[in-house]
Amino acid sequence: MTEPTVTLFSSDLLSKWGFNDGDTPESWLHWCETQGVDHNAFSFPWAALVRKHLVPAIEQDVTVLEILTMHNPIRAQTVDGIDVTQLWRGGGGGAPTLTPELVEVPMAEVLRLALEEAGLSEARRHQGPSPR
Repeated sequence: MTEPTVTLFSSDLLSKWGFNDGDTPESWLHWCETQGVDHNAFSFPWAALVRKHLVPAIEQDVTVLEILTMHNPIRAQTVDGIDVTQLWRGGGGGAPTLTPELVEVPMAEVLRLALEEAGLSEARRHQGPSPR
């Protein structure tokens, strides 16, 4: 049996609505439920996933920018030295083709990154947020 994964599409770097429009994937929520993981204890790590797994796999030279927004939180700023920010809202002509088309990240790695980003340890993942 193959471990479930989160799919990161390269083209999502070029859109305001990419990466599930910044929303947590349903497949992640389901996986957390089946694993007994309290997904409310930390944020889904879109930016960390993109920086650590997608950008290094892309054959083109891509720079990314993190954005505080309710939409896609990480987008391409340049591709092969060309500014592509006009593509974020679907304007500016043809988008460059990014290869590979996608990468798959195992759910266990997503959890590791989420916990790391939140400063939590694996042992505390089931407990939820610390009481204050």
